[in-house]
Amino acid sequence: MKRLLVIGGGLAGLSAAWHAQRAGVEVRLLEISEKIGGVVQTHQENGYLAESGPNSMLVSTPATAQLLRDLGLENEIVETSPAAKKRFVVRNGALVPVPISPWQFLTTPLLSLGGKLRLLREPWAPARAANASGEESVADFARRRLGPDALTYALDPFVAGVYAGNPEKLSTRHAFPRLHALEEKHRSLARAAWTIARERKQAGSTKPKSRSISFRPGMAALPRALAQKLGKSITLQAQLTSLQRLPDGTWGASWKTPAAQLSERFDAVVLAVPALKIAELLIAPAILSKLTSLAKIEHPPVTVVTLGYTRAAVGHPLDGFGVLVPAVEPFEVLGVLFTSSLFPERAPAGHVIVTAFMGGARHPGLAALPDPDLLALATRNLEKLLTIRGTPTYQRVTRWPRAIPQYDLDYSDKLAAIEAAEQKFSGLALAGSYRGGVSVAQCLETGRAAAMRALNLSPSAAE
Repeated sequence: MKRLLVIGGGLAGLSAAWHAQRAGVEVRLLEISEKIGGVVQTHQENGYLAESGPNSMLVSTPATAQLLRDLGLENEIVETSPAAKKRFVVRNGALVPVPISPWQFLTTPLLSLGGKLRLLREPWAPARAANASGEESVADFARRRLGPDALTYALDPFVAGVYAGNPEKLSTRHAFPRLHALEEKHRSLARAAWTIARERKQAGSTKPKSRSISFRPGMAALPRALAQKLGKSITLQAQLTSLQRLPDGTWGASWKTPAAQLSERFDAVVLAVPALKIAELLIAPAILSKLTSLAKIEHPPVTVVTLGYTRAAVGHPLDGFGVLVPAVEPFEVLGVLFTSSLFPERAPAGHVIVTAFMGGARHPGLAALPDPDLLALATRNLEKLLTIRGTPTYQRVTRWPRAIPQYDLDYSDKLAAIEAAEQKFSGLALAGSYRGGVSVAQCLETGRAAAMRALNLSPSAAE
């Protein structure tokens, strides 16, 4: 029986270990902290349910839906409220709904008349010059195809919401590969949207719809379910002390726990720790030298501020998913989720809970403010945005000093370094949010793919 070592107990590592186990592989997962799940953390206090990491996940493929069924989570799923289809963006200090119909597009104050006319010309926007060098940034892509108004009030806040990043520095091809692919295939985003809508109509009810979901106990139910399936294969508080590829092609690993120091051999290894942590691992210098560029991936700090209020204290109806804030608007928050509007039982009766995000590439210094200053700043922002007149009945601050990896304009070089290391050291694979996407579903998939790659198994081996 093959043996796989997984280093890191976040979603990618748990997924790698679980899929390998399903393929009949003996697994050992090492996690340096006292708990699994990485950034996926749920807190239940005084009737409030607060997420310190992702608040939801997208189920858009049959594989993701099947994974949740296999984990026994199907009955724990809660769908986002129908009201969550409405999303807001701030313009001139006010919350403006994002248009979702042609009439709303024509009448929305989110874009100026010039911005709407420019957007209507998108099908005739020029393609990127064939001789253009380097990667095209998200900002340049938006200016070329959609115009400056759409960049300011659509792409910029969206980038803040997904990456807490700067659209001038992110690669369109890597940060938003679907946008890049749609232009490549259809030569226009409008043409792409029309074609996709027509194909969905033809497919009818046979094509599964994407769903944004959480779980009744919160998002931590997902890593908890994976950990339960893995059982004693997981070792917590395990610090790797040595990892090297042996002459016979196997891998020798040593680690220590508060109780013991152990050494074992494995056929393959998945590194599923954050990119910035790889350089800190005590692994063979020959391997580390191939991965030095990963330490250069930018991870702007993000601080999550969760606040509860009485329903009567909040003037805004909170009838949507949340609000994103463009960089040109005079607010310090990147965005706010209307958490108790998304899912039931997130706040006591007569109360609401909202989640604000601070810092990012836009305001990195704010993320490091002391708790009292940060709470005061977040509260002032929310009072203006949501017309709040009252003090919070609940508050929680969670800091991520190095939060979301940025798929920057040099990302191709970093990806090439990862692939070169995997090719040189057979049986080694890397997984994490710095590769393949930052969403929950993407992290699960990058873990699965890494396990199959390290073990040289077919993608269907774990089904």
